[in-house]
Amino acid sequence: MRRLLPFHAGAFAALAVSIFGLGIASAAPPEAVTQGPAVVELFTSQGCSSCPAADALLGKLTEKPGVLTLSFSVDYWDYLGWRDTLASPANSGRQRDYAKARGDGRVYTPQAVVDGLLHVNGSDERLVLDAIDAAKVRLRDVRVPVSARAEGDTLVIDIGNAQEGSHSRDATVWLAIAKEKETVPISRGENRGRTITYRHPVREISPIGMWKGDAMSLRLPLKDLKTMGGDCLVTLLQVGSTGPILGAALYEQE
Repeated sequence: MRRLLPFHAGAFAALAVSIFGLGIASAAPPEAVTQGPAVVELFTSQGCSSCPAADALLGKLTEKPGVLTLSFSVDYWDYLGWRDTLASPANSGRQRDYAKARGDGRVYTPQAVVDGLLHVNGSDERLVLDAIDAAKVRLRDVRVPVSARAEGDTLVIDIGNAQEGSHSRDATVWLAIAKEKETVPISRGENRGRTITYRHPVREISPIGMWKGDAMSLRLPLKDLKTMGGDCLVTLLQVGSTGPILGAALYEQE
């Protein structure tokens, strides 16, 4: 497990929203509040010898019912001899912002962040599953139903009401654009000679709206999203930029 301590970085800049042609309206999503999927974000690197096991585990979790996965390749190990082909400074910034929000400064690879709350070694299946269970308990009274579907050439995202008595009534709606999978042959560095498959590697993640506790619907043109290089669209309802994730939904383009 590779660790980077300490860090000195501000929050990463949000991507422009105007390209989406965003539309917002009131909505009437399903009344029943379900737990929704657990969200596992893996911070990984093609130049990290400890990461392939975590990448494989994320692939396994991707097939697990009730789990939504995202892979964020970071760029701070590029100096080891291999420039990560999926990495970006924004991905590294998101990881650092999580560490700052938690207050523990823990930045390492492979690091799995579960529901925006807990972080564990991303290659340890038992730790990841335990974190999923623990986050489920902590968030059960604030979960919000989120769904995503296509209506013709439009992506429709429905977000429900806050649970009665919930204190969480202010959150950001994020849209992550990712690939279903991407396989990368690595010719240099610690993983030289290996070919690694990444599940749901994130290309971009941007805020697309604000939720204030009432049901809402957002409509986005799918044709514009398709040009951004991803075939999976993941909606996160998250307190701030790196707080608890109250709800999430996956839409996979055909």
